[in-house]
Amino acid sequence: MKLLTTHSILFVLLTANMAHAEWPMSNDPAFDATVRQPTYAASQGPRILLDGGHHNFFIQWGFIKPFADLAEADGYQTVIDDETFTPGYLARFDIVMIITALPFDFTTKTEVTTETTFTGAEIEALYDWVKAGGSLLVFSEHAPLDQAINPLLQRFGMSSSVGTVVDTEHYDKTLGRPGWIVFSRENGLLNEEHPITNGRNKSESIDSVVTFGGSSLTGKGYTNLLRLSPSAENREHPTGVGPIGMGNSQALAGSVGAGRIAAFGDSNGFTAMNFKLEDGLSVAAGMNTENHEWRQFVLNILHWLSGELPFK
Repeated sequence: MKLLTTHSILFVLLTANMAHAEWPMSNDPAFDATVRQPTYAASQGPRILLDGGHHNFFIQWGFIKPFADLAEADGYQTVIDDETFTPGYLARFDIVMIITALPFDFTTKTEVTTETTFTGAEIEALYDWVKAGGSLLVFSEHAPLDQAINPLLQRFGMSSSVGTVVDTEHYDKTLGRPGWIVFSRENGLLNEEHPITNGRNKSESIDSVVTFGGSSLTGKGYTNLLRLSPSAENREHPTGVGPIGMGNSQALAGSVGAGRIAAFGDSNGFTAMNFKLEDGLSVAAGMNTENHEWRQFVLNILHWLSGELPFK
């Protein structure tokens, strides 16, 4: 079976403004979002804003639906909205999720230059909201999404590399892509000591997750959940952007004032996608990927952000 790499797929997406029906990615209709013992009663849990006000590709085209279904099955209330971040607006939510944000629609440009994704006022409003007790879930990605999110990350003392990250040693050999990096207890790249990886009980403990490219992160004072190995490297994205910088992580978690923040260098773990391959078959990338535990990992992250898991 000849695979079309994730980076090649995204290269196709970035270099042609294709109709949705032509894209080689779709939500997995077999994904099971059932939560057998929900944390909260239906629609009684914390309110999660799924930001759709910044050309958020996954929001625009519905790729966030598996995450929303899972969160709602656990009792969370998800709201897709596109308003500008202001103190009054953010006060309506307990968790803000910013994923695949850009200053322009995905596929229309291959690089962020002088464009602004978030205004300075929005970044300050978000920072103050977290500092006062809000919880932020934020994502970088491969170029140009890494360029777009960096100003926001930097306000929180983090930064993202620009390009795309691979690891020629610690990747899932069954999937066969060096950008699909494995973080496990066995290889030592998964942080075994954090409440997010251990969950509330043994049944929620995480043994392995895989990322699907994306970027690397750094952040002084934050806990490194997914540690990049010395064999990991930042490469030029197929569109010609990068490489700029190299971090040591693909997931950071920590506090800002009274609030919490979790940042990821790759966003696919929060989806349940099927990617079409060159031979007409498909490969799962996200919470539906076999032999990895993104589904439970996503729930643990939500539980941590909402205070159901201790800070450390």
